[in-house]
Amino acid sequence: MEKVFKTKRTRNWWIIIVGLVVLIIFLNVYLEKSWAFSALGGIIIPVLMFYSRSKTTYIVKDNGVLEIKPGWGNRICVDGIRRLVTELVDNPNAIGMQKVKIEHAQGFVMINPDKPLEFVEALIKIDPNLSVEGFEQIKTN
Repeated sequence: MEKVFKTKRTRNWWIIIVGLVVLIIFLNVYLEKSWAFSALGGIIIPVLMFYSRSKTTYIVKDNGVLEIKPGWGNRICVDGIRRLVTELVDNPNAIGMQKVKIEHAQGFVMINPDKPLEFVEALIKIDPNLSVEGFEQIKTN
C-alpha cells in the first residue's frame, strides 16, 4: 500500500505574507500611495512559489518508486533509491532545518517530509537493504 507524506511547513511565513499584503492594500486605499499595487504584484509570485512548495507531497509506492508532486507543475518520479541521508541545511535563514537527501540512480534529490522517520521506515519496508545514515539525530517536533 502506498504511503503519502506532506512537506514540512513553516507556518510563520504565512503570517508575514498576509501582513505584507494587508499593509500594501492599506497603503494604497487609505494613504493613496500609487506604488502599493506594484509592490503587491511583486509579492504575488513569491507567495505562489511558497504555496506550491508548501503543498508538495511525497508518495512512496509499493514498487519502491518515490513520486514527488509539487503544488503545481510536473511530478518527479525517483527510482533506484540507493541511500538516505539526513542533513542539516547550511543556510543562515534556515537554522536547524533538516532535509532528507535521497541518492538514486540518476543523482540525488533533497526533500523535507513532515514525518521523516515514518518516511524512512516506509522506504525501508520496501527495500530492507537500503543504506540509511544520520536519522538517529532527527528531532521529531
